[in-house]
Order: sequence, then structure tokens, then C-alpha cells
Amino acid sequence: MTRNVSLTLLLEEAIQPRADYFSFSQLYPALIVTLQHLIIVGDDCWDVSAIKNLITGIENQEIEFQIKSGKGEKGIYGTNPIHGALYKISKHIDTEDRLKLLGHIINVAFQWRKEIEALSEHQSLSDHDIKRLNIATYQKNLEAACKVARRMDTDGLAQLAPWDQSTHTLLKFCQSIAGKKVEGSETYIQQLERFFAYALNDRQPRKRNHSKQADNDNYLFPQRTRPIDVDTDEPWLALSSSVITSPSQTADYSSVRQAGLSAIEERSSIELIQSDKPLTLAKGDSSLQSVFRARSQQLHLDKSAQLLPGRWEQLSAYDLNHLQVQLNRTERNRTFLTCILGLMLMTGRSLENVLDVHIANSVEQVPKSALHEQSIYLLLETSSWVTGVIRPPDSRQLSSHWRHDMRPTQTRIVLPIPHFLRSLLRPAIRHKALRIKKRSVALFTDKERQESTIELKKLLANTNKQTGSRLTVHRLGMHLFNTLNSGDADLTAACLITARVPSFGQQASLYYFAPNNHYLKKRYLDAMRIIQQQWLKPKTEKGQTTADSEHTAVASDSQQQTAHYVGSQLVPKASYVEKLVVHMQQQITSADQSGSLFQRTVNVHNRYTAYTVAMLMFCTGYRSIRDPLPKWDQLSLSRRMMVIADKTDDAQSHARFLPLPTIMMDQLQHYLRHREAIVGRLKLYLQQQWDSPFLFLDTYGHPKQVTPKRLQEHLDWPGSPPLNINRHYLHTHLKEVGCSAELVDACMGHWDAGQEPWAKYSTFCPHEYREHISSAIELMMQRQGWRAIEGAVL
Repeated sequence: MTRNVSLTLLLEEAIQPRADYFSFSQLYPALIVTLQHLIIVGDDCWDVSAIKNLITGIENQEIEFQIKSGKGEKGIYGTNPIHGALYKISKHIDTEDRLKLLGHIINVAFQWRKEIEALSEHQSLSDHDIKRLNIATYQKNLEAACKVARRMDTDGLAQLAPWDQSTHTLLKFCQSIAGKKVEGSETYIQQLERFFAYALNDRQPRKRNHSKQADNDNYLFPQRTRPIDVDTDEPWLALSSSVITSPSQTADYSSVRQAGLSAIEERSSIELIQSDKPLTLAKGDSSLQSVFRARSQQLHLDKSAQLLPGRWEQLSAYDLNHLQVQLNRTERNRTFLTCILGLMLMTGRSLENVLDVHIANSVEQVPKSALHEQSIYLLLETSSWVTGVIRPPDSRQLSSHWRHDMRPTQTRIVLPIPHFLRSLLRPAIRHKALRIKKRSVALFTDKERQESTIELKKLLANTNKQTGSRLTVHRLGMHLFNTLNSGDADLTAACLITARVPSFGQQASLYYFAPNNHYLKKRYLDAMRIIQQQWLKPKTEKGQTTADSEHTAVASDSQQQTAHYVGSQLVPKASYVEKLVVHMQQQITSADQSGSLFQRTVNVHNRYTAYTVAMLMFCTGYRSIRDPLPKWDQLSLSRRMMVIADKTDDAQSHARFLPLPTIMMDQLQHYLRHREAIVGRLKLYLQQQWDSPFLFLDTYGHPKQVTPKRLQEHLDWPGSPPLNINRHYLHTHLKEVGCSAELVDACMGHWDAGQEPWAKYSTFCPHEYREHISSAIELMMQRQGWRAIEGAVL
């Protein structure tokens, strides 16, 4: 064996460097001081002459190390703690004491490691030795000791002097200091004492209180814990309501930890939830269904947590402020990086979609066939950007019979470019704008996309490392969506602007909302003003103030006076709704003009019932389901309230309360008197007591339940549009007259689990809800021409 090879092997035994010898050429001075102290404190297991030859070889640069370009210092403190400690200590000013402490650590770590390597496969050991002579115990405590050498303050290190004493003496000194519980360095001294004690076999690691059978089989008994929704201040009985967890019997948590993974996330455990209520077998419940229900409840809890303000994916002004400071210090590809960041903040799209942005002079150059919800086209003449409209899946298509009665909706959204972002985009756009002739052109080439992606991720990583920010590409892309959705905001408008859906799934209100462009522009500009305050004002724009940008935004917003709508294609025009109301009122009048007395009575009743049900649907947003009011006790005439359960589960989690306007209350009282009269006349035909408030009559006078099919036949609306146009109209109208999205969602029943307005711990205000919703619907009904009509049969 040559001299260089033997010295390299000795160095690897002592330092255990990483395979790429990360930054090793810069560690020579610190390495020499450490080896010199190792000669002083080293035990008989070291060859002193070999260490001296190693020091001489390093000083004369006789030893060659194959230094490779690796992954930097990331992970080195856990995988190669001694190497990492040398690298970190070499950057300190007070390095001498730290390197001497590291010499003691290298001394005993070498002895402990050799003792583990010397174990034979069939050697019998005590329970304590099994844990001490374990590579996981060694690695964990060595990492902790090297952390002490890196992080302990100067005053704490001074307590351990003198450093030329043996490691056994240093151990006893650590034990005496740990017994005194000195403030400030108590934890570090304890970690250092534990490492020296285990390595020198002065004491054994603590043994957990498990039986031998449990240790040998690696078995953990099932654990009972209280459910997450149980109040911690209330008494809890484990046998009444608990979560039973059975961990895997084959999980090797030490190997999981060494791989840098979370043992809690990696273990395959089974959780059973024991409820304090018995299964309702009579209603079809079973133990299998209870498992599904418990799993669904846990998923809903996780989804609800994703809506909390300040959650992990939301950026703050601190993050964006430091991002711009770091961006101004960047020299490489600054123009493209600035443009990409501006586009992500402006559009709320992902990095992939931003890199695919196109530029054009006018909207006529935007290809209609290629425009979708993730497309981005920058219009230079109007300083705006164009994108497609997000469509919910399985939305109903327009029919030629009633297409002209619905609001015409566009397939694109045009939004202004905020003034403070134009200076970020202009340098990258300027040289590409000259290439625009008849068609739009891509802003980035394939090479620029690849380079910009790498440089952007490097910029974010450096900013996080130096400032402690939480910047990621995903969070930058979500920042506009989160800003639009903060406070009392409209989640549906945020979905339309950013073409994103909430993290918990699809947004139901996307099916029913068709706002105009001005509605979306106002919310977009409000959100961009918040982002502008978070982003430092560009220094190149002298004399430009926030008021200037606001004036520009207002000017661009006022360029288009005609309202253009986007979103749901089933929102009827106001004129069409007024036409329907007149049509139904005329039907009631004409029903009593022909036929026998019995036929006229049946026709008048059916059309009067259809008119009352239609009025109820338009003022409550009732879904077109079977028997909209199955029981009278769901209606309170004295409180002017109604309970609706048109789409819910056994727990009535989507049942909702609705205030009724005065005109609806009068109509229901008229219908109640009419119903009593008509039922009294038809007792001969009614074979049993008819409890449902609403009923139709067939040609023979037999009562029939109100179903969507029968209701559509008796309404006979022109063009036969879908019955649920009432929900599309009511949702859109309430938002257009200024009702907040929270109140509208509570009225329409658009909420997810954990957002129920009538839940036990909800802070939803029913008085505010009734005041705003009732007044808005009352005015809407008057404008549509609804009237309270008395029944013709009395």
C-alpha cells in the first residue's frame, strides 16, 4: 500500500468525509489544528506517527483528494456530521476551542465505531448493549455532539477548559456541569455528556419500559386517543368516544429517520374511530358505513384546515419584500426573472403557464381556437391581458330553443395590467414586440424557458436561505388567488380570474354565477393594490405614485361601457324573467274560461299551485326537486322563515334557513286558504289525508305530488328552459346588488364541510343575513312583477 493511500484511509477513519469531499481544500487549516489536538488527547488506539505524517502531507499538499461538484452543504450535518462541523467551524471567528472539542469527539467516536464493527454476528449481548452498540444510536448522538461543537456559545465552551485533559476527565467535567444546571448551555452540555458517556461505556442508554416480547417482535399495542373534535376542557372517557390506532408491526423507525423521512407519515397505521353513539341499524347504518363516514369526516377536517388564513401556502409582505431585494442583487437573467415574477403575481397562473405567455398588439390577434382558461396573451395597445374562462365540469349546454333568453357570455376575460407591474414586464417585452406582424408571438423561447426555470428556483432558494422566507414557485402562483379570497371576498370571482379552484375541490357556485367584466375588474384591481403594497415601489419610476396607478386602472376600466358577462350560460335575462311572470299570471286568468266546472276547477288549481311554487323557487333559490315543501312545520309564518333541505344528507348538514319576503308570505297565506277550500270540495276523490302543502290534480281529480316533470308541464314556460334557472338568476342578482359572497353562499347552500353557517360553533350572524337577503329579494320580486294572487276557488 502506498503512503498516500494509507494516509487517505486514516483521514477517512477520523473525519468520515462525504464522498464528494465537499469544500475540503478550504478546510486544511481547521483540519490541521484538529489533528494536532487529536495527538494530545488521543488514546492508545491511534497511531501518533501516522497522524503526524498525515499533518505533514496536508501541509505540503502531498495528498490528492478527488473533490467533486456535489449538492453543497445540504444534508451534510446529518449524514457526515464531523465533516459538516469542520466546514461550519472554519467560518467562525472563535475556532480554536471548537476544533479542540471536535478533536475529543473524533477520539471517542472512532473508539465507539470500532467497538460496533467488532461485534460478531452470533455474539450474545445484554439488552443495554444491544441498544448502545447500535449504529442508529451512534449516528444520532454523534450528530448531536457535532451540533454542540458548531452552535455552542463562547462562554459555554469556556466552561469545559482546559482542553488538553483526557476525554474521560472531560466527561466527568460535563457531568458535574450538567448536575449544576447552568443557565443557557444546559441542553448542549447534556447532549455532549450523553455522547461521551455512551461512547466510553460509562453508562448505558435508557431502556424503554416494554416487555421482551414487545421488543423482540417490534410490536406496539393499540393506542387510544381522544377525537380531534372533542373539547380538551371537557371530561373524556376513552371507552365512549376514541380513536384507536394500531401501528404496523414491521416498521423500522430508525431506518426511516436515517432516510430523512417522518416516522409518523411513513408508518402504515390503521385508525378506528369508536363513537359514543350506537349504530342506527334501523336506518340502514352498519359498521362498514361508519368506517367510511369517519374517513370522510377526517378528509373534511383536512380540507377545512386548508382554508385557514395564514396557512403554509400564503405569502406575506415579508416574503415579497425580500424577494425583490434579492432580485435587485441578481445579475444573471434579471430581465426574464423580473418578467416571470411579475406575470405570476399579475395572473395567478403556474410557472408552466407563465412561460407559455404570448404577446399581441390587439385582441383581434388572439386566436379564438387556442384560447383556454390557462392561456395568457398580453395586449400592448390597451395595456391589458386576455385569458379564457374556466368552465366547471359537466355544466349544461345551451339549447337553441331558449338561447336568446339567456345572458350572452364571453369565452375570454380582459383585465388591465397594473401600472406598477408594467415596469417589470417592459424590458422583456420590448425586444419581442418588434416581431409582431399579423399574429401573436411567444414571449420566451425554449432555451429561455429552461434557463429561467433554473435561475428562478435558485433565486427562491437563496432568498429563503438568507432571509428565512417561505418562497416557492407554487406559493407565488397561488398568491393572487389567496389575495382575492382574503376577508369577505367572493371565492367564485377568484376562481374566474385565476382559473383555479380551491384546494378542497370544485366550487359549486361556478355553475350559477355569470358576472360582468366590471365586477371582476373591480375585485382584481383591489387585490392588485394589496400586492402593490407588499411589493416595493420600483425606484426607476420617478414621480409615479399609487394614485397614478389607480387613475390608470380606472381609465382602462372605463374604456368599455357595455357589460360583457362570463361564467354560467344559464342566467336568464331580467326581461325574460318578467316575461315568465306575466305568462304565469295570464295562465291563471285563462284557466277559468273553458270546459266544465270540474275541469276549470282542476286547471285553475294546477296553474295556481305552479305559480306559487315558481314564486317560492325564485325568492328562495329552491332546487327543482320532488315536493319542495313536504311538511308545513318547515315553514314559520310568524317568523317569516323557511327551512329548506333540498340537497342534504341524513345529518341535514346542508339544510338552510331562508327569510321570506312580504309578497311571498301573502301568497302562501292565500294558497293555504285556497288549499283548504279545494281539499274540502274534493274529499270524495282524496282516498286519504293529504299532508303535503302543495299538490297537483289529474284529470280525474286525484291528488298528485309536485315533481319537476309535472311542474314543468303546468308552468309551460316559453322555450321550455331548465327549471333551475331560478338559482342561476338569484345567485347572480344577489351578488350584483352588493350582497357579500358569504351571505349568498348561505342562501344558496353553497358551502363545504366545516363551513356550515348553522353549525354548532359558527360565527355566522342570522340577523345580518336576514336583513340583507330579505331586503334584496323583496326589491327583486317587485321589479320582476310578482303579485300575491288570491285563489279563484273559495
